Amino acid sequence: MGTLDELVYYCSMEHPAGALALLGESGSGKSWLVEKELQEALKDTHVIVRVSLFGISSVNALNDAVRRQWMYALLPVSSKHIITQEQITFGKKFINAVNAILKLIKPKAAAVGDTASRILDDISVLPVVEDVRTHTQKKVVLVFDDADSASIRNTDLLGVINDYRENRGFHVIAVGNRESFHHNDAQTEDFIRTAKEKSITYMVYSYPDFRAIISSLIPSRSWHNEAYDRYLQEHTEAIIDLFGDVSPYKEETGDAPEKCHNLRSLITGLERFYRIYSHLNEEGVQDIEPYLCSFLAFWLAEKGGVRRNGKTGFTFTDEELAQLYPSFKTEYLPDSVRDWIQKSYWDEERFLNEIRHTSPAQA
Repeated sequence: MGTLDELVYYCSMEHPAGALALLGESGSGKSWLVEKELQEALKDTHVIVRVSLFGISSVNALNDAVRRQWMYALLPVSSKHIITQEQITFGKKFINAVNAILKLIKPKAAAVGDTASRILDDISVLPVVEDVRTHTQKKVVLVFDDADSASIRNTDLLGVINDYRENRGFHVIAVGNRESFHHNDAQTEDFIRTAKEKSITYMVYSYPDFRAIISSLIPSRSWHNEAYDRYLQEHTEAIIDLFGDVSPYKEETGDAPEKCHNLRSLITGLERFYRIYSHLNEEGVQDIEPYLCSFLAFWLAEKGGVRRNGKTGFTFTDEELAQLYPSFKTEYLPDSVRDWIQKSYWDEERFLNEIRHTSPAQA
């Protein structure tokens, strides 16, 4: 079974014994998997309510976030009219704007704000709701995303997860960075043991199909202009080969460096490379792919990190980089580009001078 199949199987259980943890690399598409693929797979039977725990610092704040996201998620099934995602997004922005204005206008608007707050407090979130258009019952799946980024105490977080699963009857999925759940220290080990004993009884590791993701991602975005869009589509295979894949059968490599697979870093890297691409085109460089691969390899390692012994770090050599990314070639990464990636300072004159006098393309 794949990762999506495991999630669907859990959500299809009548009375699961606990919550499920979905763990994977940072930036590897876990949230996308839940919001898009799981949502689509369960659209006829379930409602997905995603709550980001990023910055949540108290149980009250977490429960408020659940109630708020529960209301947003239920709009499409509680209205006889078709409500699009764009309308929901606009509604959220409108509500946030009104709340901001209410905070500025005192004292008259304060009463309105207090009333709205009390209404939110009185809402009882339900684990099963009726779709008024199809007249079918749908189960609600609570997804606590960014579980490793919450400011709330671990014991409080586990208590909330347990409450929604055991006492309120929700299917609960906690999404987090796999690295945060390694036994790196006594405190983490104690948290993992408590989680397994009390709240999280199912664990699924995310092994994304990066070939499919990147093949879909590149043509779905606009990358500055049509020429660059076309170039990236023509070199998608090279990008996929460089980015690599993950496998449940891969053995631990100990001190040897391993790739990190961060899709956010890949996207920003492709956006950034346009500057280099446009200059190389203007200089008449015919084979740009070695520059693309060398740039992306260095960018991914600098921004996403390199993993050793289950921990992510940002120290590596060119030799190690060439091991991780065989298409990386030192001679195709000018010093000006290294400094741009590391120091965020672009020196166009220096770059052009390197391209014109020291580039392999001009040799």
